[in-house]
Amino acid sequence: MADYYQTLGLDKSASAEEIKRAYRKLAHQHHPDKQGGDEKKFKEINEAYQVLADPKKREQYDRFGPNFAQGGFGGQGSQGFDGFDFSQFGFGREGFDVEDIFDMFGGVFGGSPFGGRTRARERENRGADLETAAEISFYESARGGVRNVEIANLFSCPECGGSGAKPSEGLIDCSVCSGKGEIRETSASLFGNITRIRECNVCKGSGQVPKVNCPACLGEGRKKANRKLEITIPAGIANGQVLVVKGKGQAGFRGGPAGDLYLRIKVEPDKKFKRLGSDLLYELPLKLTDALLGARVRVPTLDGDKEIEIPSGIHDGEELRLKGYGIHSGRNPASARGFGGQGKGDQIVKIKLVMPRKLGGKAKKLVEELSREL
Repeated sequence: MADYYQTLGLDKSASAEEIKRAYRKLAHQHHPDKQGGDEKKFKEINEAYQVLADPKKREQYDRFGPNFAQGGFGGQGSQGFDGFDFSQFGFGREGFDVEDIFDMFGGVFGGSPFGGRTRARERENRGADLETAAEISFYESARGGVRNVEIANLFSCPECGGSGAKPSEGLIDCSVCSGKGEIRETSASLFGNITRIRECNVCKGSGQVPKVNCPACLGEGRKKANRKLEITIPAGIANGQVLVVKGKGQAGFRGGPAGDLYLRIKVEPDKKFKRLGSDLLYELPLKLTDALLGARVRVPTLDGDKEIEIPSGIHDGEELRLKGYGIHSGRNPASARGFGGQGKGDQIVKIKLVMPRKLGGKAKKLVEELSREL
């Protein structure tokens, strides 16, 4: 049988506190649920601690050595469970706190769940997300812009600044949890009395409540109102996409974080242009003579008219490309689901020959002459 002092890396003169610290360190290092853990070593450490942490058992061990009668140590007796002694954490004693175990093995289980109380409280006090629709012009979708959106919402109360308290009175400690933000409940279990911790449902975990409720919001810290929000529309956003505006949703309870605003975009169609991904399509009506002889014509773009060269002999359906005159996409403070990256698309000018429905006498003779020439 191994020397228990050697197992814990201690001298025989080690104090009870030194034994406890050594055990915690080694148990944390070799716990089988941890990567690189050693179950056999962990059981040896636990067995040694069960003996040395108990003054009576330690005295017997010091007197009789490793072969002393252990009286059921390591089994599933009243003090152990599958070789693990829970008494070290206070099981069987009044005031045991289950948080001690998670503090002990925080690295094994990915951190104590109680470390997330603040995040959980923020989630509970967080305002709801809102969703609404916004109709924008074709130009705004291609080039971006700023749009005022009016919404009915719970906003932070201007009277109390979101605290829920009457400005002249302020906040006081919650009487239910004594300002701790949490309630401890002790109940009996197989291992003794276990203390569980839950968030105080009166102060929502903040530990404070209004001394006198704000008369404007009745202690909520938020108030319903209609307001216009100035929203930046990112260039390149498409019809049906959702723009997520952080922190512009419903205000949180008593200063809690606000939710987000989900803005579903509806783009007004344009009579001249059709969107093809990051490109724009424009169909150019062109006379037959201009197609045969070539010409310089002006075509509309989102940035104003542009003069282009039509090469002679161009066919119906052929395309000319104007670099950089399509959809512009860029970074912006809000985010849009499905929103593309940075860049500039092109404008495609598609030739659409316009044929005369009826030829006059002279025109007909000229076409006949042209036909013979060709």
